[in-house]
Parts: sequence; C-alpha cells; structure tokens
Amino acid sequence: MSSAENRPRAGASWLRPVVAVLGLLYLVLGIAGFLTPETAAVGHETSRAVWIFSVTPLLNLVHTAVGVLGLLAATRRAGAIIYCWVVFVGFTGMTAYGILATAIVNPEDPINLNWADNWLHGLTAAAALALGIAGARAVNRRAARAR
Repeated sequence: MSSAENRPRAGASWLRPVVAVLGLLYLVLGIAGFLTPETAAVGHETSRAVWIFSVTPLLNLVHTAVGVLGLLAATRRAGAIIYCWVVFVGFTGMTAYGILATAIVNPEDPINLNWADNWLHGLTAAAALALGIAGARAVNRRAARAR
C-alpha cells in the first residue's frame, strides 16, 4: 500500500471553510437584522438598516436561513458544492428582483431592498458560482487522477 492510498481524498478541501465563513457572515447579518428595533414594519423604508443593508422580517429570515444552511453545508464537501449552486441561483434571482424593486420604488415592497443589498447579493451570487465551479473541478480532477 503506497502513501497515496493512505491519504484521504480531500479534493477542494479549501471549499468547506470558505462556505462556513460565508454562512457565518449571513447568519450574523440575519440575526443583527432581527435585533434592529423597527424590523417588524413592512414597506420600502430606507431608515431600517443594519450598517448599509436594509432589514425586514422576510429578508432577515432569508439571510439567517442562508447562514444556517451554509454552516450545515460546510460539514461535507458535496454539501458545500451544492450550497454554492443553490446560493448562486437564489441570489441571482434576488439580485434581479432587487434591481427592479429599487429602480421602481414601490411603497409596499415586502423585502425593502436597496442598492447595497443588490451589490451584496450580486457579489455573493458571483462568488458562489466561482466557488461551485472551482470546487466541482477540483473534485473531478482528483477523481480523475485516482483512476
């Protein structure tokens, strides 16, 4: 038995900590949003914010769920790759909605997105796409070498 056979297959071992950090950041943002005093109000109101990011109960719930799922997905390599693809699809949709919602200010907007949220969600979607592709390629390269 060679030393290569004794080593665990760890392709894309860097992906899990990156997903954990991403999940932790969104969890902190979601919880901080719930701790904001005026979170229960609905509608487009720029004064309800954590730092520069807007807060509403629905948006806080989404951020908290993304954070918790990121921490759970970071426990397995396959889970981290799937999480990246799900975050890419979901946040691409949220970015598209946010651009429309901020361009056409609607006072009944339940999510209350602003341009900072659009940038956050857009950059997160792009990062998740890059991480998902790089993680899947690393796993596939490692599996091809093992054959």
